[in-house]
Amino acid sequence: MKFKLYGLCIIFFIGCAAYASAIIERPVNSHPSAMQRSNIINYAGPKNYSEDYEYLKSAINELNEKIKKSPGNYALNISLADLYIKNKQYDKSYYELIYLYNLSKGGKLNAQNKNEILNIYNNLKKQVIYSQNKSLIYINLAIMALISEDNAKAEKYTEASASINTDQNILKDAIKKVFDETQNYSAAVSICDKLLTFKPSDNNLRELKAYYLIQMKDKNSAIKEYAAILDYNPEDIKVKYELYKLLISENKQSKDIINEMYKGKLKEEDALNDLANMLLKNNNVAEAKKYANILADKYQENANGYILLAEIYRKEGKLKESYEVLNKVRDKADSNEAISQYNVLLAKLSDEPLQEANSLMAAGLYSQALSVLESSNQENLYVILAQARAYYFLKQKQKSLDYLNKAMTLYPANSDVFCAFGYIYLQENDLESANKYVNESLKINPDNQTAQSLLKMVNKSEAEKYVNGIISSFEAQNYPETMNMINEALKISPDYALLHYYKGLTYIAQNKYADSTASLYKCIELDKNNSTAYFYLGIAFDNLSEPQNALNNYKKFIQLLPKDELGESDKVEYAKDRISKIQNSK
Repeated sequence: MKFKLYGLCIIFFIGCAAYASAIIERPVNSHPSAMQRSNIINYAGPKNYSEDYEYLKSAINELNEKIKKSPGNYALNISLADLYIKNKQYDKSYYELIYLYNLSKGGKLNAQNKNEILNIYNNLKKQVIYSQNKSLIYINLAIMALISEDNAKAEKYTEASASINTDQNILKDAIKKVFDETQNYSAAVSICDKLLTFKPSDNNLRELKAYYLIQMKDKNSAIKEYAAILDYNPEDIKVKYELYKLLISENKQSKDIINEMYKGKLKEEDALNDLANMLLKNNNVAEAKKYANILADKYQENANGYILLAEIYRKEGKLKESYEVLNKVRDKADSNEAISQYNVLLAKLSDEPLQEANSLMAAGLYSQALSVLESSNQENLYVILAQARAYYFLKQKQKSLDYLNKAMTLYPANSDVFCAFGYIYLQENDLESANKYVNESLKINPDNQTAQSLLKMVNKSEAEKYVNGIISSFEAQNYPETMNMINEALKISPDYALLHYYKGLTYIAQNKYADSTASLYKCIELDKNNSTAYFYLGIAFDNLSEPQNALNNYKKFIQLLPKDELGESDKVEYAKDRISKIQNSK
């Protein structure tokens, strides 16, 4: 007989003596025999398990750790389910069994496991006699009956659990598994009805009942259940949508659908708005558009219909049409909610093409980016700034500045506008103007990260003016003058890696090896791929009689060099020679 189940639940043998588990490791996906199982659990504790609660708790924790390390060793999960039962943690046992039940459905457990389940099934029933939580054990028995392919008993135990009115979240899970398997939908509805007598406002239970009514093709009763849920919770979008789909399947007209869903509790225009929004949130754009059009045509002074249509056009990629519809509603959005929706949508209409345009510019496609930006909100600051950037890289500097001036007129105290001007002037190598605009940007917003990065670039460009003099002075061996120029340049741009590199070289040239290491390390911190800095660190540590540090830096130097340079440089030859000598001296 085919081994049937929705998700596999297995419990270990429950006898009169308790145990905790000492686990032996097993290969992944192994199936333990009864003899092997005796090695898994070797603890025989007192008959009153509560007397050894701490031991059981410790054993459970240990077993959970074992499962983390060997997730495919399903014998551990079987043992854990059993331990939970011994510790009277029936809910945790239940979920462990559901996990195993699902494994069984996927053929991960073998016939030996099935025989063990039958033994557990017979012994577990004895627990019901004295358990204070009989309901959860009945649920476990129902799952076990499914494993044993005894569907009648599975239904019987599920009904027994329901009659005790236990934790309904766990019970609903069990009902779904049992009656989806047995397909006895009328029995499932009957159990749901019994539970609803205890808690008539349980909407999740009503959803489950409606689900089974639909399986029974009793759509009218399912519609009543969904309507009852909405009486308790009118904002339940999921249920609204399920109800809508049922009404549509019954070929109801728009007016009748609104009457059945809202029962006159909302004015028609509000009901149309709610229904269209619900459909839109469920990605049913075509149906949402139908109701949005009715709302916009019938209630032209209501902003909501236009806002909905603008959002629908946006989802359809019709940005021009979306803007046209929004323009109609600009002065009609009189409620805070409508104004908020209008503003959010306006931002979306700008942001989406803006993101696309930025991607195009990153690929160097500036003309294409401008075409995309033309469909955006022309008063959105970041659209204007993107247009300015695109025109600049298309070598239309004046048009770029025109857009920046437009941004400055519309947003006169915005940090990003000053930052954009600073960027353009930096590209033009007008460092004085760039510095002025970037610093103004940071006055407005000291946390503007773009401006902070731009300031570093401006300062680096200023410091670069010193580089030729530093190199000439160094090569002329005028080390005091070299150091003075380096220090002056570092005042302007303290994070300029090249300056720290030459500072380190200048120290080495003066045999100040200990001083050189700090500068060279700073250079590497700022420029991790500067291979020559590693070479000179090797030189410094060699002279400081630190062979291991020297060795590490020579190796890093060789490692970072491109392959085509490995045989051409005097530095390479020297480094290889030192590496060999240091290693041989150990």
